[in-house]
Amino acid sequence: MKASKLLLYVLLAIGLASSAPAGEAVDRLLTAYSSIETVTCQIRRTKKGELGKMTFLSRVYWTNKNQLHAEGIAPIKRRTIVDGERLWQYVEGDPKGFSRPVEDLSDQMTISMKLVPGTAMDHLLHLKDLEETALPNEKDSETRIGIQADNKYVVLKLDDHGRLTTLQFYKTGEQKNLTAEYRYRDFKEVLPGAWVPLTHETEVQSEKMSFSETVKVDRLIVNDPIAASLFIASSFFDKSIDFVDEFAKIFPE
Repeated sequence: MKASKLLLYVLLAIGLASSAPAGEAVDRLLTAYSSIETVTCQIRRTKKGELGKMTFLSRVYWTNKNQLHAEGIAPIKRRTIVDGERLWQYVEGDPKGFSRPVEDLSDQMTISMKLVPGTAMDHLLHLKDLEETALPNEKDSETRIGIQADNKYVVLKLDDHGRLTTLQFYKTGEQKNLTAEYRYRDFKEVLPGAWVPLTHETEVQSEKMSFSETVKVDRLIVNDPIAASLFIASSFFDKSIDFVDEFAKIFPE
């Protein structure tokens, strides 16, 4: 009897250790970023793939009031401005630009405006409120969490400060087919508990594509006032540009 009770307690302990409230770790990370109200930074993105190596450079101004000004400097000049109510986007040399009210944007574009630049929020927002499972740790200073999301299984790795250091995407929970890995390092604590990784490294391997990417974030300034004039589209786009409400209309057949 005592042996059976002991076994029951062990099984219960294992069960408690292997599960966590839905979204607990993801919510904690997102909550830490919620204190960030404005961001100014420069982002250098170097991508290597079948088409060779390309480096993209951009300056970004962002506020948590649905305001964004992203200026692509190289290799092509592209500017995106969101004033809180409407988005404008134009690529130098295109026959037309794109513009829509914020309320009419796609779900993905709406999410992209909420992303704090330089963070992993692009992935975390898609994992919000999903059930989390504690996984065996690979080393003492690391916590591993598994999340089943639609047609993929995601593993989060957190360091002893609770910072997200790695995101791994697998086809199934067996974790045998790694399709993508995102690594984050060179953290800067911009506000108490809010850590922004200044280096992002990506490896993607799938049937459709294969590439690696390194993102460097510098000149990072958080919660300093940003000039309202940066979000006035008419100050940056030539009056001759014809803005349309569908990307397909930019290059009509």
